[in-house]
Amino acid sequence: MIQVTEEALEKLKELLSAEGSEQSAIRIAVMGGGGQGPGLGLVIDEAKDDDKLYDVNRVPVIIEGNLIEYCQSITIDFTVDDKGRCGGASGSGFIIVADNPVTF
Repeated sequence: MIQVTEEALEKLKELLSAEGSEQSAIRIAVMGGGGQGPGLGLVIDEAKDDDKLYDVNRVPVIIEGNLIEYCQSITIDFTVDDKGRCGGASGSGFIIVADNPVTF
């Protein structure tokens, strides 16, 4: 099950409105993790044939078929000024916590 905090939901809607098209959705994807290894991240994209499309509080979310096992139970949050939780230079951004972390 995909859970999204209120803060993250608002930011996802803003992203889609500013950068997406009518066919755009939020893709949960594997991202390089630097010293921590791979992890899940978010990008704006359009669904492809092997994707699963979900409606999460009226935000379209897509997950590639081979990632479904890692995304069975995830929470998407958004943090501001929390460099300890978010790796970005500003300390602000999306954080995805998965019950089944990505390992390759």
